Amino acid sequence: TEGFDPARDLRRVGVVNQTTMLASDTQAIADRIKQAVDADPDGEFANTRDTLCYATNDNQSATSGALLAGAADVALVVGGYNSSNTSHLVELCEEHMPTFFVRNELEWQEDGVHHFDMHTGQMKVTPQPLPDAGTADEVPTVLITSGASCPDASVERVLRKVLTHYGGRDVESVLTEFERTQA
Repeated sequence: TEGFDPARDLRRVGVVNQTTMLASDTQAIADRIKQAVDADPDGEFANTRDTLCYATNDNQSATSGALLAGAADVALVVGGYNSSNTSHLVELCEEHMPTFFVRNELEWQEDGVHHFDMHTGQMKVTPQPLPDAGTADEVPTVLITSGASCPDASVERVLRKVLTHYGGRDVESVLTEFERTQA
């Protein structure tokens, strides 16, 4: 902007950020701005305002927790391919395990699972991305997470589709077993 002088115009700074970015990334940006302003003896950092989408934050926190536990063999991220917060979940999961970004259960077709590669912007087909059932002692774990605006019904339909690969077990028994192992 014409007449903009950082030394003059950035002495008093606040941060208001409405985003679906990772909460940790958003906080890091605010912290860096605060550090720069605090380094100026005449600078004043007004504050930050938390305007994060809490559904997004909850999904990110739950996904990060599951990833830190290291208990999954593969991740399925369900949601819109243009969704920023869903893309961030894909990025998180890709750091830890094979990750497949699907819109819904209809991505399972005869030739395999159709999934979006956000790095190339192209759809890919993987014949069978899910690990085999193994033995009773080696039951695979599939991490399923979704973007904030993804309907719960879509996630449940993906879960049901995954369960068909493992003998068609019902959702309730799988969730009960999972909760028992987490106790």
